[in-house]
Amino acid sequence: MGRDFNPRNNNDRGRFNQSNNRQTESKAIMKPLHIHYQDKSELFLENGVAYQKAVRFRGITTHQLRKILSQTKQCKEELSNKDADFNAIRNELFSLLPLSAYNAGRDKKLRDLYFFLKEHLNMNSIATPEDILVFDELFTSIVAYHKFISQ
Repeated sequence: MGRDFNPRNNNDRGRFNQSNNRQTESKAIMKPLHIHYQDKSELFLENGVAYQKAVRFRGITTHQLRKILSQTKQCKEELSNKDADFNAIRNELFSLLPLSAYNAGRDKKLRDLYFFLKEHLNMNSIATPEDILVFDELFTSIVAYHKFISQ
């Protein structure tokens, strides 16, 4: 017999709404994105990842997605400098996770976006500068399809 959630019970922390998270949360990608998405058709075509994610993000405003895209573009731009510090740039990209977690905590419609970022942004998936470029391609495509779908 299960226990009811009690916010004052420290043993319950982290379990609240856990069953609902399983429906939208997916496992983190554990290999570099440039390898995981080697076949670009899996990303870009209308039945690919970008389109499917855009459909899932239908309830999210374009403004919210463009905030993420802006940070991604900034990281991509910084990579083009010959003296670029990959670890610093990767950490900038990783800073999207707590930001999106905060926003998802405030607005449940943003939970899918947080889970997407959690799946795609980790030490294994962003292992090289090329992985940042692939993430940028993916997210740019998601925003493009989202704009098309939202009209």
